[in-house]
Order: sequence, then C-alpha cells, then structure tokens
Amino acid sequence: MRTFLFALLALCALAPATAVAQPDDMPPLSEERLKEVKAQRTAYITTKLGLTTEEAERFWPIYNEFDAEREKLRKELRENIRTTRKDGGALSEAQAKEVLEKGLVLRQRELDLERSYTDRFSKAIGAVKVVELHRAERDFNREVLKRIRERVEERRHSRPGGPGGR
Repeated sequence: MRTFLFALLALCALAPATAVAQPDDMPPLSEERLKEVKAQRTAYITTKLGLTTEEAERFWPIYNEFDAEREKLRKELRENIRTTRKDGGALSEAQAKEVLEKGLVLRQRELDLERSYTDRFSKAIGAVKVVELHRAERDFNREVLKRIRERVEERRHSRPGGPGGR
C-alpha cells in the first residue's frame, strides 16, 4: 500500500495527497513509466491550456521547477505521516502534537510555494490560464486515478479464485 501511495503521489505531484486502496501485489512504478506519465501530463496540460509555442517555452521551465519543489515538500509530508505509523501508530500526546504541527507547517510551506509561483506563472501565461492550470492538473490526476482503479479491478477479476477468475 505504501509503495502504491508513493508511486501515485510521485506520478504527477498530485493535488494534496490522496489515499487510494491498492492490493499488496501492485508493483512500484518504474522510472521509465514515471517519465512517461509526466510526459503525458505535459501534453495534457499544454493542450488543455491551449499554450502557444512561446507560452510553453516560458511556462514549462517554471512549472518543472515548481513541481520539483512541491514534490520535495510532499515527500517531507509523507515522511511526517509515516512517523505516526511507526511502532504500530502508538504515539504519546506530545509526539502527536509535534506531528500535527509539522504537518501544518509543511502544508503552509506548500501554499507559500504555490503563491510565489502563481505570480511567475501569471507573467508567463496570464492569470486566466493559471486558473485553468489548476483545473487541468485536477482533471489529469482524476484520470490517472481512474485508470489505476480500473487496472486494480482488472487484476482482482483475473486472479484465480477471485471474482470471475474461477
């Protein structure tokens, strides 16, 4: 389950982390597959925003920098969440408060990062397209989740002894 969650979050720097159920036999994404999904995201967003060649040349270096920084923060957030699972999730009250506070600080840092890059995005492609960017990211992420769920269901149904696999 942790492997799947990490792979999913790493896929596209999804909007705030989403937990998705997954069988334990789901393999982690290869580096090659991760690159492929990122390329698909680039094409999807470019198309949805209707970026001109000039806009794309200005926008994508900024977005890639933003995406890398956002992923670093999300990795820290995931590590913070994993802290709660250590030792069977038994935390003292003080440890729990520390985990909660660190989570809030990390989410605030992510918001601050987004705020700082929004200005840069607006200069590169205009505010209207920045608003559309958020919608395009969300829609792409939903499509990725939908496809993953479909694959999980296909695996469940094709297993011997599973539904339809007898």
